[in-house]
Amino acid sequence: MRQPLGSQALLRHLQKLVPRAAPLHCVVAFSGGLDSVALLHCLAQARQQFPGALALRAVHVDHHLQEAATQFRAFCRRFARHLDVALTVRDAHVQVPRGASLEEAARLARYELLKSQLRPGELLLTAQHADDQMETVLLALLRGAGPSGLAAMPPAVPFGTGKLVRPLLDMGRAALVDYVNAAGLEWIEDPSNEQLRFDRNYLRAKVVPQLRERWPSVAQTIGRSARHCAEAQTLLDKDAARDLELSCDGPDLEVAVLRRWHRMRQKAVLRCWFTRRGARVPDERRLDEALRMFDARPDASPSLSWPGARLRRYHGRLILEVGKHPANTIAGDDADALQWDWRQPLALPGGDLVIRHDAQGDLDLDRLPESLTVQLGPGLKGGRRLRNLLQQLEIPTWQRGALPLLYAAGQGGSLLGVRDLWLAGSLHANSRTTRRGRIVWA
Repeated sequence: MRQPLGSQALLRHLQKLVPRAAPLHCVVAFSGGLDSVALLHCLAQARQQFPGALALRAVHVDHHLQEAATQFRAFCRRFARHLDVALTVRDAHVQVPRGASLEEAARLARYELLKSQLRPGELLLTAQHADDQMETVLLALLRGAGPSGLAAMPPAVPFGTGKLVRPLLDMGRAALVDYVNAAGLEWIEDPSNEQLRFDRNYLRAKVVPQLRERWPSVAQTIGRSARHCAEAQTLLDKDAARDLELSCDGPDLEVAVLRRWHRMRQKAVLRCWFTRRGARVPDERRLDEALRMFDARPDASPSLSWPGARLRRYHGRLILEVGKHPANTIAGDDADALQWDWRQPLALPGGDLVIRHDAQGDLDLDRLPESLTVQLGPGLKGGRRLRNLLQQLEIPTWQRGALPLLYAAGQGGSLLGVRDLWLAGSLHANSRTTRRGRIVWA
């Protein structure tokens, strides 16, 4: 949108970025700063001038990282009320992993929270502009990033159950200043923007002004480079996606397949896999460590962790665990035992255990006890026989603590099933079975 900010131009640009039937269901990530004030106000004007073109609401995330946070909340509520825009305020709990920056931790917490607030089909609109894009590319360059990092922020990308859209990426901050001044709008200044210990603030205050003095159109030029990198990365991603399909073993990767390829091709596959699984791509050092896992002894189980993810090698496979706290413990002797009326689903950590009627199922429902005991993890029952069974099923040791084991109810009940992976012979259906079923882990 290379023209002054206006409601008609913004709406037309949005429809170009996300071509779909009206109304566009827009959710603005609203901080109360100049950029998001301009975006929310312009969208509210578009809603008024073009009835039926868009539905609009806003979300404010409070990080609780500074004393002024309460004032930010109050301002956002007043401004949204003035525009007749529904505003949701959510609290983020920022945890900074070892080696991570506060900026990055806050950003990740904010986006996870915003993702959880998005309804199916909604567009999350953020107010990053051309100057932000330039800073992002410079920071990526200083980190030694490749085409993916230098592509910086895409204008539209799938996000949760909807899309993340940045409609102002082609517009400089000066145009937003002109807009809010012409409209007589107020906004809040975040005091942390003055703290030069943050890399982005240092670039903005010390480096960019000198670049702009020498090259006035530096933001537009760097933005063009970012688009070129994005195009190149799209082609690389297509090749990596094909290789990923060849190396997949269910949700895991086969090390034997990956080892046939050269180093660059292996890295591309790992990056593609991490992204598809919702994990952040680790830095170069960790990526190199991941490649060294390919050469581990067959009986070794090396692992590699970074914020939000853990990679393991087990029995010739690479296994990726994604989440704030990847599984790393075995429940052991204190594992919980639950009584289960199998006619109803049982909600457990990681999924629901369900027994369904299925005419092709391998379970004879008439042989099932009225009630089952579900043990999370090996516990005290089973001993060496159970350990051998789990080894035969190739269940990694670190996953066994959350593995549902089904026993006949009562003291000393025999093992009847291991989740949906194994079923005792006494329960197997045969030619005389009249009611068949299946254990499902959903």
